[in-house]
This record gives sequence, structure tokens and C-alpha cells, in this order.
Amino acid sequence: MDQLTLQVVRAVEAGATTMKGVIDATGLSRLKVERALNTLEKQKLLVRDGQGFRATNVPKAAPLARQCGSCNACCDILEVAAVDKPVNQLCKHWQTGTGCTIYDRRPQMCRSFVCAWLQGHLDDDWFPAKSGIIVHFSQDAVNVTVDDHCPDRWREEPYFSKLAEWSLNGIRRIGNRGYATLVVSGPDRFLLLGRTVVPEPTLFGTAFVPLTADTFRFWRATSPEHLQRLHERIAEMERIRQEFGSCAIPANEDDDPQAPYRPALLQLSGHPGAASET
Repeated sequence: MDQLTLQVVRAVEAGATTMKGVIDATGLSRLKVERALNTLEKQKLLVRDGQGFRATNVPKAAPLARQCGSCNACCDILEVAAVDKPVNQLCKHWQTGTGCTIYDRRPQMCRSFVCAWLQGHLDDDWFPAKSGIIVHFSQDAVNVTVDDHCPDRWREEPYFSKLAEWSLNGIRRIGNRGYATLVVSGPDRFLLLGRTVVPEPTLFGTAFVPLTADTFRFWRATSPEHLQRLHERIAEMERIRQEFGSCAIPANEDDDPQAPYRPALLQLSGHPGAASET
């Protein structure tokens, strides 16, 4: 059984019964999860029915190379709505010396949750009890939650460089395979664009253009229509750049562009022909 299939097996054994549950638990793409599930079905090790996924005679999965040990960061830092646990507050079901007092009936999120450090994606600098940072993968995001006792730890090294690297990898992926890198630190929310930090990204999206290999100029959309206008202007900027070799980037982070974009961009860039197109 290959490593990807083992990850899916672990998620199902931990109680994940839906595609989303397996994806959230493993951080794998939908395609990879589907392939693993099909393999398990063909081997008659898994049944899918109206109740979701059920393991049938699945061989015991190899244990994780790492163990939680003394770390209970996920029981302290993360939000678990199923037990009314807010973010950055120790779960009421945790007892020192005992651990989780409802372990056998813990909610699905707790059963399927495996942080990136436990999965072996990060070195020991990221051990949550030490770093105060919990990283977990979902289908379309790297999710970073920070202990409110060290709210700026994620901006320090070696953490920030790794998060910036993940962000760039997510941006450079093609089509629907891209992902966002999101940081939650106390009441604050951030989106990472390489080494550029977007505070309080809106639900409508963020448009951006590269300034250097790992920094970006960004605009936070205030509506779906605004986001479309931003993307149209960025597309025009790219056409001008290809035609003239360069294009100035509007400086106002919160401006609301209105068509036509080309005359204003040409004038801002000081390119010949700008006056004739206004």
C-alpha cells in the first residue's frame, strides 16, 4: 500500500466519512483522494454507500512517524465549534494529566485532524507546543493558526520564509490546482502573497501583480464586480507590458478602476500614443 493510500486509510480509520473529510484530514487533492478510494474499493477494503465511507478489513495502517506527545496545541489554539470551543482557549474537555476526557466520543474534526508537523512536512522548529503555530492543509489552502501568546511568531524566521515559499508555490500552480496561504492570529486575518502580507483579505478576493520574484502589489476587492474590474485592468497591464516592454502599476491600493483602462495606463506609464487614446 503506497503512502498516499495509507494517508487516506488513516483518515477513514480516524472517522472521516466524506470526500471533504478525507481531503481536510490529509491535505491531498480531490483527484488523489479519489484514486486512493478507488484502489481501496477494488481491493474490497472500503465500501461507499449512502452513509459515506466505511473501512472493511483494512490492514492496520503504519503508525505516524511522529506522535503528539506532550503537545495539546490543537486543543488550545484551534476553534472547534462542535464542542463550543473558541480559538485560543483551552478546550473545556481537556484535563492536565488526563488529556481529552471525551476522546471516545470526540467530534469529527478532532478525529480527522492531523497537523502538518505530525504528518512530517515540517521540522522540529515547527513543533506546535514549541512554535505556537499550527499548520494544516485543506483542499485549497495552507491554514496557519497562531497562539495569541505569540501573535507575531509567524513573521519570524524560520517560519516566515517557509510560509512565503508555500504561498509562491500556490500562486504559481496552474488553474484550479492553486491554493492560498492564510494566517489567523488572534482577531487578525492575513493572506500571504509571497513575502507580501495582505491584512484582512475580503471575502470577494484579492487581485495582484508581481513587483519582484516574491513580492506583489495587491488590491482587495469590495465586491465581485470590483474583482472583475481589477482583473480586467491587470490583463490590460499585461498587454501593455508585452507591447511596450513595461507598464506602470497604479499606486492606490484601494482604488476602484473603471473601463476603459488602456488610455489611463498608457498615460500613467508615459508611453507614446497615450494622448491619442484618451
